[in-house]
Amino acid sequence: MINLYYDTKMLDERAISEFGLSEEILQENAASKIEEVIRQNLQQKSKILFVCGSGNNAADAICTARKLSNDYECDIFLTSNKLNLLASMQLDRAKKAHANSVENPEFSAYECFVDGIFGSGLNRDMSDKVCKIINELNKTKGLKIAVDIPSGITKSGKIAQNAFIADFTITMGALKLALFLDSSKDLVGKIVLANLGISKANFETKSNSFLLEKTDLNLPFRNLQDTNKGNFGHLYVISGDLKGAAIIAANAGFSIGAGLVSIVSDEKIPNLDPFIMQTNSLHKAKVVVAGCGLGEKTLNLELLKDKICVIDADLCYKKEIVPFLEKNENLVLTPHPKEFASLLNLAGLGDFSIKDVQANRFDLARKWSEKFNSVLVLKGANTIVSYKGKIFVSNFGSSILAKAGSGDALAGIIGGLLAQNYSPLEAAINGVLAHSLSVLNFKKNSYALTPNDIIEGIKCL
Repeated sequence: MINLYYDTKMLDERAISEFGLSEEILQENAASKIEEVIRQNLQQKSKILFVCGSGNNAADAICTARKLSNDYECDIFLTSNKLNLLASMQLDRAKKAHANSVENPEFSAYECFVDGIFGSGLNRDMSDKVCKIINELNKTKGLKIAVDIPSGITKSGKIAQNAFIADFTITMGALKLALFLDSSKDLVGKIVLANLGISKANFETKSNSFLLEKTDLNLPFRNLQDTNKGNFGHLYVISGDLKGAAIIAANAGFSIGAGLVSIVSDEKIPNLDPFIMQTNSLHKAKVVVAGCGLGEKTLNLELLKDKICVIDADLCYKKEIVPFLEKNENLVLTPHPKEFASLLNLAGLGDFSIKDVQANRFDLARKWSEKFNSVLVLKGANTIVSYKGKIFVSNFGSSILAKAGSGDALAGIIGGLLAQNYSPLEAAINGVLAHSLSVLNFKKNSYALTPNDIIEGIKCL
């Protein structure tokens, strides 16, 4: 896991006060990483336009122009004439190194654009002038580099209508939470972390937000041979009006390693795979997936009392869910944004629209997890797992997974891990990773995936 931070200004200040680094040293190191990425991706003598604001973000970009000048044709375009001291000093140095300051550049004449207008400190609406510039940059072909964070994304996650669309974001010192919002995913490109002159261990401090890595995936491992199916748990999946949802969840739970899987239904479900059992009782159940395809059917939540549960889909709209959550632990909730908006409303935490949820995913997920003892899995392009105020982000999701049944497969995967004695938090984290990583080898195209492909992909992890 990699630490994520709401704001890294405190880390910069600590590097200066505790390790004796100056702001200039930090900028030189930041610029070196930007320089490295440009050299790796752009032929020498290409024309680069550095589009710069007035602050330290601009200073990083201008410093880079100095480092590249003469190897590349570097022009600096200022969107403000009120440079801070460091930016002004860097501009003087860059001009001495033969970088040019230009006032009305013809964007189509450049092969690369470096966005140094605003950093993560943006706390106001961008001017019409800047919005127009960014809009033109986005429409012009060329390599796009964002310094620290694309201009138009704030550290709180607010996205301007005309945010810069980058191929690479060179972020400074440590990773920012705002880079991993759903709405940032199509803006940031490839994220590259710049070391600012001291080790990660020295630069970073304790965090309560984390980016999940592939190496965090901890799959079931059967190292003992004297075992039977009962050693690997029994998962129960409650069927509702849409029985296909329960079937998908059941198959996913079986594929991730549950020893036995039963679908709970009052009606006979035809053509089930022979390894999926059917029952009409939860009497013996310890681990249950509930809500997938429930529809208009009612479910007595008292039947789930003291059981380990995955709560999904239609249960997020039932008013009786909140008292159930207040009284029970060992639960994993797996809502998408619309379902989470309903849960927030039912819990009295606010009347939020889907747009509100998406704009405040981290804050709302953390707020929810501080109120309830259950684990929250807030699905999205970058799925969030939250528990007791901590945030875990998976950025492995893609539009390939945006299909009916994908969430049912996730619920089943988490349920299958719970059946094998994973804790709710462990099951949520590993379930989210397994779900998204299962389709990395799906090479057919970006649109044809079915839930069965997710289930097949689990077998290859």
